[in-house]
Amino acid sequence: MFRYFLGFQVAADRAGWLARQLPPVSGDLFAGLKPQLYHMTLCTIAETIEPQPFLSGQVAKAFAAGLPPASAIPFGTIVARDTGVELVTAGRIGGIRQAYDAIIARLATQGIDPMHRKSGLRPHITLGYGRAADFDPVPLAWTWTPRDLVLIESHVGHRRHRVLQRWTLDAPPQASFDFMADDLPTPMLRAA
Repeated sequence: MFRYFLGFQVAADRAGWLARQLPPVSGDLFAGLKPQLYHMTLCTIAETIEPQPFLSGQVAKAFAAGLPPASAIPFGTIVARDTGVELVTAGRIGGIRQAYDAIIARLATQGIDPMHRKSGLRPHITLGYGRAADFDPVPLAWTWTPRDLVLIESHVGHRRHRVLQRWTLDAPPQASFDFMADDLPTPMLRAA
């Protein structure tokens, strides 16, 4: 099966850094993702048995009038879930929700509806799949401002992603140092 989704791909230098933050994970059924596959999915737009060569053209038409600007995403902890290990957000995510809503509205102009979003947007970056035994949460304060929106074709079950299209996002409307400062991590503060 082929899955087509829109999201933000983590740049190679940041993906390598993020992979080094993940401690060794025990568990026979756990498999870490290759850092080049790290991304934050916004929405799945199609799942099909056959490849869809015309879908990228439809998405491009939806974005012809432009995209919303980038928004900073505050991440805070690497946690184990039932299906894997992921980096989850901390704090306010209103900016990314606004960007998501604007992207969905543009897709609707071409009759493209997101799938699997009954519970709304839950921003996270998956770092590995499967059960992680004895995994303690890892604090990681990192504010990331994606620079590109990507359309990815995923060959489900084979962990192969192919970027079909990429759109550069404008900088956030208000001054944001982290957009220009290479998205460096924020040091964690410890209580005395």
